[in-house]
Amino acid sequence: DLQEPVVPDPDVSIYLPVLKTMKSVVEKMKNISNHLVIEANLDGELNLKIETELVCVTTHFKDLGNPPLASESTHQDRNVEHMAEVHIDIRKLLQFLAGQQVNPTKALCNIVNNKMVHFDLLHEDVSLQYFIPALS
Repeated sequence: DLQEPVVPDPDVSIYLPVLKTMKSVVEKMKNISNHLVIEANLDGELNLKIETELVCVTTHFKDLGNPPLASESTHQDRNVEHMAEVHIDIRKLLQFLAGQQVNPTKALCNIVNNKMVHFDLLHEDVSLQYFIPALS
């Protein structure tokens, strides 16, 4: 009975790395900062980044791939190396990662630059979506 939110077209859509790996990285980052920057591009690169006054830590994932539709429609008018980014609450991302008992066949991350991140987990005929708004 829940109404799905209206989501603007993402600036970047990218496949996620193994969720267990991502979870262990984010859990360690949580000890340093409450905020996280997720950035990705159409060249299959995803970065998880935290910044404090003392340190900047970035984890890079490469060759993740982009869904075909996303890369076709946006490749024509954009630089594939341009990073779309969103600043989010790290606890909300951990909540999403900790709740993943299903092992999805595909996990997508859609970033609307500086507005929100939308995760879409696909497992057989089921799609589980998770939205995290950007911090202001």
